[in-house]
Amino acid sequence: MKAAKVYARTVFELAQAQGVADEVTAEMRALASLFAAEAGVRSALQNPILSGEKKATLAQPLIARATALTGKLIRLLAEKNRLAVLPDLADAYLRIEEQARHIQRAKVVSAKPMTEAQLQALSQILAAKRPGMTYQLENTVDDHLVAGFRVEEGDNVLDASLRNKLDQLKQRLAA
Repeated sequence: MKAAKVYARTVFELAQAQGVADEVTAEMRALASLFAAEAGVRSALQNPILSGEKKATLAQPLIARATALTGKLIRLLAEKNRLAVLPDLADAYLRIEEQARHIQRAKVVSAKPMTEAQLQALSQILAAKRPGMTYQLENTVDDHLVAGFRVEEGDNVLDASLRNKLDQLKQRLAA
């Protein structure tokens, strides 16, 4: 994963310098979607049994449709037999691009599905705590929370669930 981040940072900086950041971002988004939707493509690129030549052949359609910068990147990865990092590289590139645009992804785990209006309101509350930051929230449901929600932003967790409150009360009573 570290190699993917290094490649991603370099490609991001080159795309910015060459004025093709929007195009490269769109390509990285398409690659990330491809790897998410087609597990076979991802596993083929990461399969150590497949030769570098076969992986390079698999990558040819990607190179043919890519901008010059993305095409050079994929060719370089193929030549160095490093195509296995491409899926992680695409994800890392998108995270770097989001950071540059001050976008923070966070996961909201709630007892019940949240409406778009609730997610938007929560996003605005989070953004108020970090001026200049925009939040993109993904909602998942965990009925063990009983009520409330938990926001997971990287290593930070804001737990406003009833389950957490009950656990805290239980610890205080046991002490």
